[in-house]
Amino acid sequence: MRFLSLCAAALIITLFFGQEAQAGRAGGVWGTSEQMTLITPTDIEDNTGQKLSLCHLTKKTHIMFAGVWRSSIGYVMAPNECDSDSYYNMPADRLELGKALGDFPSDLPAQPKMSRADMVSGFWGLGAIAVLLILAGAKKAGQSKRTKERYAEMGTANPAALQAMDAMCHAAKADGSLDAAEIKMMANIAKQMTGETFDESRIRRIYNMAEAKPTDAQFAAFGRGLTADQKRMIMQATLMIVGADGDLDKAETVFIQKLAKGLSISVDEVKAMFQNMAAQPA
Repeated sequence: MRFLSLCAAALIITLFFGQEAQAGRAGGVWGTSEQMTLITPTDIEDNTGQKLSLCHLTKKTHIMFAGVWRSSIGYVMAPNECDSDSYYNMPADRLELGKALGDFPSDLPAQPKMSRADMVSGFWGLGAIAVLLILAGAKKAGQSKRTKERYAEMGTANPAALQAMDAMCHAAKADGSLDAAEIKMMANIAKQMTGETFDESRIRRIYNMAEAKPTDAQFAAFGRGLTADQKRMIMQATLMIVGADGDLDKAETVFIQKLAKGLSISVDEVKAMFQNMAAQPA
């Protein structure tokens, strides 16, 4: 009887499984791949004498090799305990035949369930993306909150004056310190633009709320809604701050370059502004 069962099981390969299929593989930044997980070994052999195992075939979508989605395709048979690039399809009626012959567990569900390992490897990239989006959102919210706090501290001046003050605060923070010369210069410029007196403690509060590394969007925001002349005024005020201590370091130079780009002011014009400032008597 067992001999007849083995013969019948062997016939499953030739009569029911049909042609051997190749597992889809994909690389690159974006793609999909088919992967197999072992469910149970069997005594069934293919036409080369290799023993086949019952496997769960899934399709994984990845971005930069990180799984972002995994879906179940179904049962298949494959050699080498499912560690293979090829497999035989397993339709439902053939699965039931294998269960009836005792080659598969009798309690095998009609549709395979993904294991915890399949879930983790198939969706961890999606989870990582979600975490990054949450962190980016939190960072953006924090930046927005600090911007509102800075503007509240600066008072109710016109938009050009507020944006100039904001640019100066960030410029002062570019080199990581706020010295007495910068505080004095900022207080004088703020007085001229807003009519308000800015003491050292107030300036330091604004300085502390400035971003250490403004984004390109923030550099562009320093000139948003302003005329070309108002943007030049912001650049001139900022140049006065970074040059207040008589030393323009690398961090401040990079800041001015990015500010010029954000304000759509050419490098040549910035150089001319700086040269004119340097030519002015002390």
